[in-house]
Amino acid sequence: MWNYTFVVPNISLLITFLIFYFLQPHIPISKNRAFLRILTIEIFIILLDIIASRALEEYNSYPLFFHLIFNVLFFAAFFTRSAFFFHFNYVLVTPKPERTIKNLLLTYSVFIICILVALANFFTPTLFILDDSGYHRFKFYNILYICSFFYVGVSLLVLIINRRKLRKNLFISAITFNTILFAGYTIRLMFPHYLIMDFFCMLAIIIMYLSFEDSAVYIESRTQAFRLEALSLLIEELLGRQPFILGIQIHNYNDMREIYTGPRIDDALGLIASFLKKTYPGLSCFYINSGRFVMIGDTSEYDFEIEKEHIRERFKKPWKNPGIDMEVYLDVHFMEVCQHLNVDNAENLLQGILSAFNNISELSDADMVISEETLDNIKKVTDVKRIVQKAVENKNVEMFLQPIVSAKNHKLVGAEALARIRDSYGNIISPGIFIPIAEKTGLINRLGEQMLEKTCNFMNTHKIEELGLSWINVNLSPLQFLKRDLSKRFTSIIEKYQVDPEKIHLEITEEAMIDYALLKKQVFDIKNAGFEFVLDDFGAGYSNVTRLNKYPFVNIKFDMQVVWEYFNTKEEILPALVQAFKHSGFTVTAEGIESKAMAKGMEELGCDYLQGFYFSQPLPVDEFIKKYGKK
Repeated sequence: MWNYTFVVPNISLLITFLIFYFLQPHIPISKNRAFLRILTIEIFIILLDIIASRALEEYNSYPLFFHLIFNVLFFAAFFTRSAFFFHFNYVLVTPKPERTIKNLLLTYSVFIICILVALANFFTPTLFILDDSGYHRFKFYNILYICSFFYVGVSLLVLIINRRKLRKNLFISAITFNTILFAGYTIRLMFPHYLIMDFFCMLAIIIMYLSFEDSAVYIESRTQAFRLEALSLLIEELLGRQPFILGIQIHNYNDMREIYTGPRIDDALGLIASFLKKTYPGLSCFYINSGRFVMIGDTSEYDFEIEKEHIRERFKKPWKNPGIDMEVYLDVHFMEVCQHLNVDNAENLLQGILSAFNNISELSDADMVISEETLDNIKKVTDVKRIVQKAVENKNVEMFLQPIVSAKNHKLVGAEALARIRDSYGNIISPGIFIPIAEKTGLINRLGEQMLEKTCNFMNTHKIEELGLSWINVNLSPLQFLKRDLSKRFTSIIEKYQVDPEKIHLEITEEAMIDYALLKKQVFDIKNAGFEFVLDDFGAGYSNVTRLNKYPFVNIKFDMQVVWEYFNTKEEILPALVQAFKHSGFTVTAEGIESKAMAKGMEELGCDYLQGFYFSQPLPVDEFIKKYGKK
């Protein structure tokens, strides 16, 4: 007869572990594989426990060797479970590059000894003995607890030493499930007749699953493909190898959502993901939003050109759900990562993939290839991003001043305050590199305010009139206009340094003029606070003379490319624009003046002010004072 008080709880646990096994997201990374091993060994242990216990209830009905095999396997599985729980903790806090065979062999030496003791039971009693009266524990039985407590103890030690590598809530979860295992082993040691160890393992596994393996963290709901977060983890796992990575970008994705509506496109995304997973079982499928899929795998069985052609052929057909009477037609472009690429930085490769997708969106009609050069550029951008962040946070952004002179007599009348940031070697990083990075990372607001504050501090501590300065221009990023309290923040800086706001001319580019309603409100709020406005880089953007009359600009600065083009072609557009601006009441500045002839030519056109390397490159504040101060 079956002992149902024993069998029913174990079958319940078995079903629970099987559910976790199939719920677990099967992304091939160390942490997930380690969790999968724990689930597998738990299922195996429960099956062995049920079979071995059932056999012992009818001891004489089964041959001795039958009892021997299943009991040895049970103990071997018990030791393996302890080692697998430790391994899960190990991969939680140990990045792949730090995982060494030496460390693992040292740790697993206890496991190897225990397994050898269990296998020795085939030849001589070690853990248990079987005789005519039945099953009995033997002298080395307690090695079961030595192994268990050793691996829980080492797991806790590893977690505590590496606690900074886990977020606080995840660290607490890891400590909790290890404490539960410790409690389970302790109760089993103190009350060996109560076989409830599997219950404690189940509690530990529930915590592990909810904290580290919940599929919602990894699976994108619309497509049931893996998320971007999972892609980052898998790329880290594949460092040092040459994986197959193919990206797929739906052409004009946002336009397609408007044409077909969001729900229909979401249906299509699900069908696309299903097609990719079914067609390429050797690859993991990721959806990273905005109509972008990534197929990745540690395999050489696929060829880029063949797979791209296959996918293109499928996209020539409509995507249609059986229950919905609408066909969705989509087009795609591709991103591929060179398979000979030797990647040693997961973040760089991930950023390369995302940048390549952005380039596809901008180019619209081209596929992208990620090469060594791509990753080198990504690394440079990452390094600059780190430098910019540090400079802004520590207020180490330097202010340089470039003179603006009168077109008539070339005397100093104003200056433009320019931000400069140095790399770790003291070299100036080009503003064309760090300004876009500052804008993309959200640092541009703080950088802009720091430049205004440095300008006000300079004006407060120096008599700018004695330097020949009537005003100083300060650049204002289009992104700064998104801050609704911009006028208030600028006014507070002016008041702090007791500077006349009319001596601050805020330069904005044509790019800021796209959102007319927002710009108008911000400009007039700041204008009412006493600041003056200058339109910078005219000719490189979107504005026209009629539109400019709606804004309170005091000066228009022609972009240097417009000035240079005039001297190359002598077209009549620039002279006409200068006269139109003068007629409308604006003063005009020509940028990019690099020769005496250019300076004279711009003066003859009617420009009021000139700026460029012919007069001076941007200078550090102390050099500017030395050059233009009283002799």
